[in-house]
Amino acid sequence: MPSIPEANSAALSSAAPDSAAARIRELVETFAAHEKTYKATAYQEAEVRKDFIDPFFTALGWYVLHQTQRNPHEQEVKVERGQHQVGGTAQRKADYAFYFQPNFRDPRFYVEAKKPSVELATADSYFQTIRYGWNANTPLAVLTDFEQFHVLDCRYSPDIDSAIHRAVVGPDGFHYTFHYRDYLDPEKLARIYWLFSREALATGALARFAENLPKPKGRGRQLAFLKAGDQKPDEFFLADLERHREALARSLKNENSTLDGEALTEITQRILDRLVFFRFLEDKLIETRFRVADLLANDAPWPKFLALSRTLDATYNGVVFKEHPLIDSSHLVMDAEVF
Repeated sequence: MPSIPEANSAALSSAAPDSAAARIRELVETFAAHEKTYKATAYQEAEVRKDFIDPFFTALGWYVLHQTQRNPHEQEVKVERGQHQVGGTAQRKADYAFYFQPNFRDPRFYVEAKKPSVELATADSYFQTIRYGWNANTPLAVLTDFEQFHVLDCRYSPDIDSAIHRAVVGPDGFHYTFHYRDYLDPEKLARIYWLFSREALATGALARFAENLPKPKGRGRQLAFLKAGDQKPDEFFLADLERHREALARSLKNENSTLDGEALTEITQRILDRLVFFRFLEDKLIETRFRVADLLANDAPWPKFLALSRTLDATYNGVVFKEHPLIDSSHLVMDAEVF
């Protein structure tokens, strides 16, 4: 495996190597020559990955096809070639996860691929991509269909309402959203190369770039909540859960004034435990019979919550869903809006 030289700040501002630029130019020329075909709905994501995205990152120095890194436990690029189907629902994973030796456990960044006929700059696509990076503690992620290349900020908790505002704007004000013809511009290609090439990762350029990024703009609860700066997902989750615990406990006490402190604490925690377990079962596709979002249909979330708890108790027979004398009784009053 070829060694990677140490790069200083001057090297990081230089153009991409000629070999990378030449290979990417060939890809651009091919795409331009048949653009109509590649942007047709019949052209699938698997094809654009094989024809353009795999070669693009290969040009950036990555062993995408594992020509030399044959040990599956020591491969720097993990490629999700298909979607595992369970009950008709796809188990979603990022299309590419990039690591750097000798650490094959913690990804450095993710790439989510789409076909060119799909609009990239949507809240759903951004949100999906940001989730991958946020959950793995990677500061940036890439959303691309080769025609476009969007760099997204994953330092803050994903939120569907603010996701569209999370395209990266660099410390110098440059927007890191590229069109495929931008790859022919030496300066713009250099910006991509010195962030996402294998050579750049060896220098720590990606981490340094992320550290200097301005705070993201746009509305969204988590942006206001994280005023102090970045939080890791587990820290954010625990802090978020504490806010929910307080809101739920206050509501329960207001609606059920006879509850004492011990009972209030117990049922609040049990309700949250069930909701977290619902989310876990949904996320891992262990259960495909329900989605947590379905509880909100017809403005009756609490009765549906109780019914689902009974259904799952029959399956899992654990303490979380075990019938509770207060929660599962008809006497407990729940504010539907708060819940």
